[in-house]
Amino acid sequence: MLIDAILLIQDVQLLCFTIIFGFVALQHRDDATRRWLWFSFVANSAGALIDFLSGHLPLWIGRGINMEMIPLSYMLINIAVIRFIGRFHKTQWISVAIFAGTLPLFLMWSGHPVQFPTDSLVDLAIALQVLVTGVILLCSSEEATRSPRVLMSTFLLAFSVVEFARAFVAFVLRQDPDVFSKKLETTSSVAYIVSTSVLPLAFIWMINSRLEADLKRQTLLDPLTQVWNRRGLRQVLDREVARYARYGNPLSVVLVDLDHFKQLNDTHGHVAGDEVLAAVANLLVKLVRKTDVVARFGGEEFVLVLPHTDDAATDILLERLREGVETSSGAAVPVTASFGFSSTRKRKIVDATELLREADKALYRAKESGRNRIVSFAGEDDAQVLRERSL
Repeated sequence: MLIDAILLIQDVQLLCFTIIFGFVALQHRDDATRRWLWFSFVANSAGALIDFLSGHLPLWIGRGINMEMIPLSYMLINIAVIRFIGRFHKTQWISVAIFAGTLPLFLMWSGHPVQFPTDSLVDLAIALQVLVTGVILLCSSEEATRSPRVLMSTFLLAFSVVEFARAFVAFVLRQDPDVFSKKLETTSSVAYIVSTSVLPLAFIWMINSRLEADLKRQTLLDPLTQVWNRRGLRQVLDREVARYARYGNPLSVVLVDLDHFKQLNDTHGHVAGDEVLAAVANLLVKLVRKTDVVARFGGEEFVLVLPHTDDAATDILLERLREGVETSSGAAVPVTASFGFSSTRKRKIVDATELLREADKALYRAKESGRNRIVSFAGEDDAQVLRERSL
């Protein structure tokens, strides 16, 4: 009676989710995750329909095919997870193999007078499917979806333990799991109910978490160059200055200005100017380390944040960048750049605004001295030209 009531509640829930996610999948036709998630609910709803019409259907459909619908739905959920994560694509064949391996047994056992072996084979198939899905979720490293992934994987792994226990009772102890332990029956029933609610909601949570992270990232990126904008730069600078205050590792801040950029725009047009900006930003990102940060400060100016980098190391890096911009900016229009930088220089107290101001003074000196050169800020009246090249 309990199982029958549980199945009725599940059928109603699944029908509702099938309708809702059908509209969602239709609205987002290009999203494979939503589409495969909807397919999983369609499979469950098909099972509910077959169950409702079982009295009018052959046994191989009413029981054989019907028993495969729930494992099929979990296989489709696994594929939806793989599509969402974008990795582990080969593991979907494990789910397909589980489905293909159990289907002949369901068809052969459809007319068996004792039903619990068939039900327990469903339990075993579900346990294997959700185990694969739970492991995939745990192996993903996307930080934005960490909380919903951990929640979903924890539930799925616990669910697999319950289902494996039912299969063990049936196939090893050769007893009906529902008769063997009422607690096991109740736990399994509750797990079924929770799965019909938690899995779709966890998927919605994961999708929304990724969207929120993407939107937040977009607010911190310059749309033209796809490097950090001023808001993102401020966050990075504050973080790195705080690290310097705590650990004392050197930190350099660089201002980069493209030479005669207004003239370039006036001569070749703003489209060409935008191409130059994007090409230079891409070059800077390629030439700096992964731990360094490139940001667009505004107009034709960029800022580089170089953690663990003293004056000497900064000088070497900037000369490579200066030569790179001069020789291979990637744009059709040749361009050069001037560099001004400042560093923490073992000062006890320094803030982001001060470092930017000092780098700006050094940049002004570079522009004033003839452009296409590197200048280091060593004091209010002592900017040093470390590299000079004439245009």
